[in-house]
Amino acid sequence: MNKDLRKVVILLAHPNIKGSQANKALIDAVSDMEGVAVFNLYELSQEIAFNVDEWSKIISDASAVIYQFPFYWMSAPSLLKKWQDEVFTFLSKTPAVAGKTLTVVTTTGSEYEAYRSGGRNRFTTDELLRPYQVSAIHSGMSWQTPIVVYGMGTADAGKNIAEGANLYKQRVEMLIGSSNAGNNW
Repeated sequence: MNKDLRKVVILLAHPNIKGSQANKALIDAVSDMEGVAVFNLYELSQEIAFNVDEWSKIISDASAVIYQFPFYWMSAPSLLKKWQDEVFTFLSKTPAVAGKTLTVVTTTGSEYEAYRSGGRNRFTTDELLRPYQVSAIHSGMSWQTPIVVYGMGTADAGKNIAEGANLYKQRVEMLIGSSNAGNNW
């Protein structure tokens, strides 16, 4: 990989980021970092299709891609799926994404225990995020363990957000090569 390509592209898919507590804190923790480019899909025009040529350039110039979203009905908000259908489907067949990392950063309303085998939601978040992992593998990307910030609907939400923001910042630092924390991933 070209050493000059150190830009981490974050595709933020939150329909109301200004009203968000958790996802806003997470994106605020990383958005001002050098080498990070944030694209809020819900601030882009939704009436027309995504411009594949523009996105090809953006993703080609990146070293890593992050999907950040609140976990809605065990998936992402619909605009990320639209972006995947219109842009990623094309990019997955090109060298634009090959060899780059793909990470999911998401928040849940429920606590960690709800996302265990036999828990209230019956499945782990790793199982529920499997389609993102498969799309990364299918396109030649390197899948990273997701960052899941649990319990936004619990009394521990503030503590969980702070821990999640710190973990997110560490991960992004690692992706852009500026972390002093070593190879913890």
